[in-house]
Amino acid sequence: MPAKPRANAKPAPKRVYLSRDLRRQSLLEAAAGIVERAGWPALTMSALAEQGGTSRQLIYQHFSSLDQLLADTAWHIFNDTMAGTQASISAHPGSLREAAEAAEAITLDLPAGRGDALWQLVAGTAGSSPELDKMRRGFRDLIGGLWATPVRKQLGLSAADSKAYAWMTVMAFWGMRQLVRDSVLSRSQGVRLFGQFVERLSRP
Repeated sequence: MPAKPRANAKPAPKRVYLSRDLRRQSLLEAAAGIVERAGWPALTMSALAEQGGTSRQLIYQHFSSLDQLLADTAWHIFNDTMAGTQASISAHPGSLREAAEAAEAITLDLPAGRGDALWQLVAGTAGSSPELDKMRRGFRDLIGGLWATPVRKQLGLSAADSKAYAWMTVMAFWGMRQLVRDSVLSRSQGVRLFGQFVERLSRP
């Protein structure tokens, strides 16, 4: 005779089924977590399957290749920062320094691992993947393009020079962020010095 269930036995937990979109977002967040903890080279299909508690087969249903996984994870990490930068520029159309101060706060407030992941993308040290190098160039064009308009308005430069000038200033910001990250400067010191830097650069 089959054994009778114990009166106090707990029912087996129900498996949670996510929609395709929610599952994909969950996997992207897990992929971002891998990158933030261990760097871009650590992100593989197998690592994501293990981290996400699922199979490689399911990973491939959402990301057809490692290149696609890398690209989609990069955009996932970058998206909020890009939106915040756009909002900062829109909120301060007449002052390059005020727009820069608002935008830099967004990046400085990121968790350290996420900021490091962005820096690796921006600096081209994320890895040797052609897809990541393509993403780096894409981010440079996008970020430089966002800042080119206020730079051009304030300094009267050509469109091409404004974009280059903007990107060089963005790289200076990341240099400041790294000094703060490495405790060479306090956050308040870094913000103050970078503000002075932008102020001097933005004088017509």
